[in-house]
Amino acid sequence: SAGPYAPPVSTHPGKCHPAGPSPSSTPTPALSPRRRRRPAGPEFWCSIAYFELDVQVGETFKVPASCPVVTVDGYVDPSGGDRFCLGQLSNVQRTEASERAR
Repeated sequence: SAGPYAPPVSTHPGKCHPAGPSPSSTPTPALSPRRRRRPAGPEFWCSIAYFELDVQVGETFKVPASCPVVTVDGYVDPSGGDRFCLGQLSNVQRTEASERAR
């Protein structure tokens, strides 16, 4: 079933739906020179590929780390990096069974 899915790890709030309080509402501790910085996380936390039978339809959709939630649906209007819309994908060789499943 389609619906939102959240990653198992924390992500940085970005242009998508933030996972927690906004950076302006959370005090930022001063970094001491002795502390080590954590390496930057991956640019994308999730990749989604859509298949009809054994044929991939469209390109692989990569969810940016700044989007802690992604929605997969049948609509045609992706509103940002946090939404993968199956309705915008076309397949000239789509079978009737695939059409019914969509």
